[in-house]
Parts: sequence; structure tokens; C-alpha cells
Amino acid sequence: MKKEVLTKLIDDKKAAILQVILNSKEEMYLKEISDKSNVSITSTFRILKELVDLKLIGKKEWKTSKVYFCQSNEEAMFLKELFVEEYDGLTEFVENVKYLPNVENIILHGAKKQSKASILVIGTDINPTLIEPICQNIKDKGFEINFMVLAKNQYAQMTTMGLYSGEKKILS
Repeated sequence: MKKEVLTKLIDDKKAAILQVILNSKEEMYLKEISDKSNVSITSTFRILKELVDLKLIGKKEWKTSKVYFCQSNEEAMFLKELFVEEYDGLTEFVENVKYLPNVENIILHGAKKQSKASILVIGTDINPTLIEPICQNIKDKGFEINFMVLAKNQYAQMTTMGLYSGEKKILS
């Protein structure tokens, strides 16, 4: 509740820019931040100057180039709690793969880590080349999916042999 009140006090342009910077692990140029936040270059420039002055973000300069990045101080970490979106690549994977032809089950193999998961896709004659672009799209957003396609009988045999022991969770 407190987070919601605080985020409503910040104007939309500043919130959009903070959202972009705080969610990025990379340094970014003014134009990149402007494009990703959908805020004009002039407003982005003004807001970035203000955020640098507040020491919430850092700026590196050389000759004609400037890049901006999230500081790692207490104030910036507080804002990250408000603005950083936890991306759930696993849910996106399941939503995109469960409707592919012949997919019967999607199983999480082992525990889901912060930004990585191993998946078994079970079914008959599943084309893995349909799954690869889904995984790449998810990887581009910061979550890595490793998957293996198995026929139902292959999975049953491998489970019997103890090759897929350990924690398993049926996702679909």
C-alpha cells in the first residue's frame, strides 16, 4: 500500500524513466532511455539531470558520449523495490508453449532459480524449432529457459531409469 501511494506521487514521465533505468542491468544512452520510456528527449534529458543531481543514477562521460546507469546506493535500492518488475519468464513460456501442436505436458525439472529454469516438454512429434524462438524472446527479457522435448514413453522410461529423479512440477 505504501509503495502504491509513493509511486502515485511521482509524475508519469519520471516514473517511466525510473522504470527503464532501474530495470536495466546495462548502461544506456539518452536516446535509448527516451525511446524505451516513451518520454521526449528534452524531458528525458531534464529528468536524467535531476536524477543524477540526486545521486540516484550515475553518468559517465567521454568526449561527446554520455551513458546513464543505476547507482548502487541505499536510495537507488529503495527505488528499485518500487519500480523493478519481477519478470516471470516461466509463466510466459508455459502460456506460449502449451498451445503448440501435440504438447501434452510441460514439467519444471528441478527448482526455478531467480532467472533460469529447466523444462521438459512432453508430447508426440513436437517440433523444437517452434519452441526455440519463444525461449530466445524470453532470454532477451532476462530469463533463461533450457528445455528438452520428449515423447511420453521416453519420459516414462527415463523416469523409471532414475534419469529424471528429483523435484518435478507439472506446469501444464
